[in-house]
Amino acid sequence: MGFIPKICALFVFGLLIVITLPLHAQPATQGPVSWQLDPVHSFGLFRVHHMNAGMFWGRFNDVTGTISHHEDGSAPPQLEVHCAVESIDTGSEKLDRTMLGPKWFNGKEHEAMTFVSTSGEKIDDTHWKLQGDLTIAGVSRGVEVMTELTGIGGGPQGRKIGFECTVEINRNAFGIRILRGAIGDKVRLVVGLEGDEIKAG
Repeated sequence: MGFIPKICALFVFGLLIVITLPLHAQPATQGPVSWQLDPVHSFGLFRVHHMNAGMFWGRFNDVTGTISHHEDGSAPPQLEVHCAVESIDTGSEKLDRTMLGPKWFNGKEHEAMTFVSTSGEKIDDTHWKLQGDLTIAGVSRGVEVMTELTGIGGGPQGRKIGFECTVEINRNAFGIRILRGAIGDKVRLVVGLEGDEIKAG
């Protein structure tokens, strides 16, 4: 083989390597990582207009559930969240008991409010618009939840993940129609989630 054909052969061979290497060098899509919600550092807040004046805030202190999340961002996080109704905290024991009654959250028949995500749309590296089913007082409705990945960290005890979820609902859609006019129909829910990594095996 002459000099020029050798140069051409080497060029073609090098070009094939350049084209082929990136295909083999691309990392495989990561699988989801599972996380168990930390009930000490997870909570639910609700905000509703009171007497057409101030915004009244309350809290649910007992929040449990699981998260499944692809850390490479290839798929939306999957959330299953349970807020124990009896953990409601308005700052008033009398009001707490009232809101556990049958005209409000009906705590005797329905122990928890739940949200289970079913799909989602990625907005950027840390934000998703999740669709899912929200159940309050035994009534389920499809909702859209704005979800932010607030961080992945941890310490000697293991890795942790954090999300903040926000959704606005109409309480009438869930059968809670008491004191209309005095209490606003629109309710904002803000749920802070912190999960501990579930290690395989």
